[in-house]
Formats: sequence, C-alpha cells, structure tokens
Amino acid sequence: MAGIETINSRLISGIKGYFQEASREKAVLGLSGGIDSALVASLLAEALGKENVTALIMPLEGISNHENTRDAEEFAKQLGIKVIRLPINAFKSPLDKLPWVQAKVASANANARIRALLLYNYANSNNCLVVGTGNKTEMLLGYFTKFGDGAADLFVIGDLYKKEVRELSRKRGIPAKFVEKAPSADLWQGQTDEGELGLTYAEMDKILVAIENGSEAKLSENGISADKIALVNKRVAANRHKSLPTPLIKLH
Repeated sequence: MAGIETINSRLISGIKGYFQEASREKAVLGLSGGIDSALVASLLAEALGKENVTALIMPLEGISNHENTRDAEEFAKQLGIKVIRLPINAFKSPLDKLPWVQAKVASANANARIRALLLYNYANSNNCLVVGTGNKTEMLLGYFTKFGDGAADLFVIGDLYKKEVRELSRKRGIPAKFVEKAPSADLWQGQTDEGELGLTYAEMDKILVAIENGSEAKLSENGISADKIALVNKRVAANRHKSLPTPLIKLH
C-alpha cells in the first residue's frame, strides 16, 4: 500500500476527478460523529471547497449517542461546512403501524435506509452527489445495510482498511476523540462494531489482508486463532451479495 501522504493526495485528486466527470460541484454525506464520516467530510471540504459540502446529522432520538451527535455538529462547524440536524424519529414512527412484528435487525436496518432516503432527497433537491463513508474493512465483511449506508454515488475511503483510516485521520488532524472512539453504527444503545462482530478491527484487518494476499497460513504466527479466521471467512462469504449487482433472471 502507498504511504499516507500519497494516499491523501490520491483521494483528493480522485474526488475532484469524479465530480468533474459527473459535472457536479456539491456533495452531501451523513455525519455520524465517528471517525469514518469525519475523515470523509474533511477530504470533501478540501477537494470541493467547504461551501460545496453539506452534512446531514440524523440521530434516532432516544437511541443514538448524544456525544456522537454533539461531536458531529462541532466538527462540521470546525470544517466550515453546512450542517443540518435532522432526527429520523418522525420518519421511522410510521413503521410501528406495520401489520407484523419487526425483527431487531429489520428495525436497525430501517434506520440506515431512512438516512439514505433523506440523503438522496437532499441530493436530488440540491444537485448534489451522495458520498458514502464506508471503509474497506466494512465493505469486505458486508458490515453495512444494503440500500442503507451501502447506498452512495461515491465511496471515498472504500479502499482503506480501518487501520489506514486511523492513520490518515491522524495525518489530517482529525481530533483524537474521533480516532480513539469505539466504532459504533449506533444501531441500538450500547452497540459497538467490535462487540457485534466478535473481533477487534486490528484482528479483522490482519485477517482480511491475509485473505487478499493469500497468506492465511501465516496468521497463526501473529496469534490469530483458526476460529477467528473462520468467522471472518464465513462473514465475507455470507455477505458477498451486498457488493454485487442485483441479479436478474436472463431470458435472452
């Protein structure tokens, strides 16, 4: 992998090139208060100009961590980008009238899909492109909601593992509280990514890099158990469909 300086310049150049090709000047993203969206917002502000970036902060009141919402608002102001705080409770409450009992995962996924709906509504109304905030670790694991946070016109950090996200964030001066904060999709109170996945991001990165390089056999030398390797392989295989085009039944 290229050095952090090179990665930074390639991402800035890539953003500029993509928007020029798409004949768009403005971007909108969801700002959660986590490191991924903070880094993406910072990159967009530099590449497009702060006046061309809008952040939607979309908490689910009563569930979302207030500290994350506050951090997101403060960081948006620090960057000088436009910020709109838009709680999603009013958009989600009609789902309580569904004639079936919602599974926990269905309710959690609805949060992400409502946020995608709002992002695209804003984008369509303001001639913007929606920029996703997922990283490579999450994408390979399928740790995102299909048609939710997996919906975007461009993924800026989609080729960066979580470790590289942290390194680039430090390089770009993202506040330490974002870098050190336990990653969470805020799906429910107390939820953390690592707690739900059953491994640390450091472990997941090592395993995914080894899978990509065909060097899984060496993982045991780094203290990674066979059970953890199997867990990652199983998740990658089970969620591969999320990264593929929706299939169709061909007749011709």
